[in-house]
Amino acid sequence: MKKSRGLFIGLTTIDIQYFVEEFPVSNVKLKSQPPDILVGGPATNAAVVFAKLNGNASLISAVGKNPFCDFVKNDFHQVNVNLTDLMEGEEFSPILALVVSSLKNGDRNIFTHHPKAICPKIAAEYLIESELPDIVMFDGFYPEVGIECAKIAKARNIPIVLDCGSWKPQYEELLNFADIAICSNNFYPQFTNNNQQVLSYLKEKNVKYFAISRGEKPILLYNNNTYEKIPVEGNQVIDTLGAGDFLHGAFCYYFVQYNNFEKALKKASEIATLSCRYKGTREWLNFLD
Repeated sequence: MKKSRGLFIGLTTIDIQYFVEEFPVSNVKLKSQPPDILVGGPATNAAVVFAKLNGNASLISAVGKNPFCDFVKNDFHQVNVNLTDLMEGEEFSPILALVVSSLKNGDRNIFTHHPKAICPKIAAEYLIESELPDIVMFDGFYPEVGIECAKIAKARNIPIVLDCGSWKPQYEELLNFADIAICSNNFYPQFTNNNQQVLSYLKEKNVKYFAISRGEKPILLYNNNTYEKIPVEGNQVIDTLGAGDFLHGAFCYYFVQYNNFEKALKKASEIATLSCRYKGTREWLNFLD
């Protein structure tokens, strides 16, 4: 397999993950084992799995100066992710996510918040030119730099993948540049409320390839003017945290390798399924080989 240049633009979070036997009801205090503290975020997790498959990956995100910055950068060093920090040297509040995961079936609840708007000092053109990626993925966060990077990547015929987790207004513009959109089952643009309407919307936006991942249900995809389904492999689910992100990152790797949408999506689905067999977002990487 050739070594590729994968560029990921978007969110980095600090995930504080608790495991419980059952989700709490109101006004109840549950005791659990000490939580895991993990580096996460859609673009970040995608970069991590791309780096595992490829040897390295590049990430453009905002980390800045805060009590977690050394923890984040040490994690990136260990997983071979090369960070360009949009807030380098500046005070920046970390994006925290409290994750409560079920020990019974891997379901989870997440409490988090969106980042504040940023004013990056690095030009979008420099970001693309310095990386010259074979593929670039956006998770929709930091549109202050992401939209301009998408325009430049499109002009240079670099394949653009969108991780469409939940609808954000900036997707209306980002989708104008996307070659590929891989959506969650919670992605509903305005005036859509079911999968078929979302697929129709993406077709109207002239996205070449698109898909909707639906957990354990078959993936819906549009490929070569036809709608198809990819079965999801049966699996003993331990933890689903980050599985969708890993799907996107692995897809980017395999799409560069094969230039085949359906084949890349099938391979990536197998990777995402594997990640659900282990707790957290890093342990499973030891078994990826």
